[in-house]
Parts: sequence; structure tokens; C-alpha cells
Amino acid sequence: MRIKKFLFDIYDKRELLLELAQRDFQKKYMGSYLGFFWVYLQPLLFISVLYFVFSFGFKAGGSTNGVPFVVFLLTGMTSWFYIAENFSAMTNVISNHSFLLKKVDFRLSLLPMVKLMSSFIPHVFFILITFIIAYINNIYPTLYALQLVYYYFSMVVLLIGLGWLTSSTQIFVPDVSKIVSLLVTFGFWLTPIFWKIDKVPQEYQWIVMLNPAAYIVQGYRDSIISHTWFWERPYEALYFWGVTLIILLAGITIFKRLRPHFAEVV
Repeated sequence: MRIKKFLFDIYDKRELLLELAQRDFQKKYMGSYLGFFWVYLQPLLFISVLYFVFSFGFKAGGSTNGVPFVVFLLTGMTSWFYIAENFSAMTNVISNHSFLLKKVDFRLSLLPMVKLMSSFIPHVFFILITFIIAYINNIYPTLYALQLVYYYFSMVVLLIGLGWLTSSTQIFVPDVSKIVSLLVTFGFWLTPIFWKIDKVPQEYQWIVMLNPAAYIVQGYRDSIISHTWFWERPYEALYFWGVTLIILLAGITIFKRLRPHFAEVV
């Protein structure tokens, strides 16, 4: 599975991918009375609750280094929601699109892109709401916000590797989906979303950074709150890309070896 060929196939099958992403997007809200309004209503309700709780309910501990805690929390939650939702969804992506197994002109390795594309609009909306809440709290957008593109790209590469790894093995070992669910649950608390990494003793901070999601969460905060360029954290970047490339290569290798046997199991 060559990366260049993979990118070409994304472009070549872009219309089909968009159609599948649209179907996936519609499927999430089909049958509900509010329909697509849930795309915006869910994050708005969630953010409203957070804003109320941490602006009024917990005023005593309502800031982190001068940054209102609700802003600190939202910048972490924005990236984590995208990671958690897609990591879980990608695990079952081949099983859910088994009708494509007989399409010889479609590369199943493109399926993780369907989930990433269908959740892109809610993610952008969440980012916009985060910027609005930050603005209300006197934290204004700067040029540093442009590097959100870099961190989003980093997140996508990581998720594609994880998607290939888990979706291909889940077909043969159904317990993989349960393991992913546990990883997402524990990952939420082990990733510096509710808490600041500086609270961890310096000699143990490297343990926290072993989690590649921590790099993304910190990156979103650097772009919106801390105003730090990604090249100012060279060691964290090297580690993240090292781990991400290992996951990507592992995902490519396992997916290629198991792909011929998908139809036998599904």
C-alpha cells in the first residue's frame, strides 16, 4: 500500500467517498425528530453545561494560569472528541461497509476516510464555538490558530494508522472493539484534558507524553491559548511522528496481509 497511490485513490474516488461520508453522516441522525440539528445541538448543549458549571458552579478553581478553566477544557475536548469518536467508529468500518467487499474497483483501505470526512463538519463547528467562548473570555484569535491545520493533519494521519490496524483485526477478533472502547475510556482520563501536564512532576511528564493524543491536545491549546508554534516543541514532535509512523506502517502491513481474507469472514 503505497502512500502516493493511496492519496491518488482518495482523489480518484472522491465522489464515492463523499457519498459514503454523507450517508454515514445522515445515518447518525436518521429517524430523530431534530435530525441534523443534533450536529449543532449536542456540542452547544455540552458546551453550555460546561460553561455554566465552571463559570458559576466552580468559581473558586475556575482558572488555569489565568486562563478560564472552561476555555482550557474546551480546547482539549475539541480534539479529544474527534479522536475518540473516529477511533471507535473506524474499528467497525469494514464490517459496516461489507457490501463494498465485492467491489473490485474500490480500495477498502479508503474506508477510514469516510468516518473522518463525515465527522469533519461537527469538528469545525466545535472549533468555532471554542473560539467564541475564548473570545468572550478575552482570548483572541491570532496567527497561531493557523497551525490547527497542522495538528488536524497530524491527528488524521494517526487515526488512519489506527483505523487500518483495528478495522482489519476486528473482523477476525471481535474483542478488538471492546479493547478500543477501554482505550478510549481510560485515554480520556490519562490525556491532559481536565488537568494540566505541569501538575505532573517533571520527571514523570514524559510518561504522559507517551500518549500520542497528548501531543494533539496540547497542540490545540498552543494554537488557541498558549500561542506556541509547533516547532518550539521539537522533541514532542519527533516522538509523536515516530510513534505515528510506526502505527501507520503496522496498520499498512496488517491490513495488506488480512485484506484477502475479509470476504471469508464477513
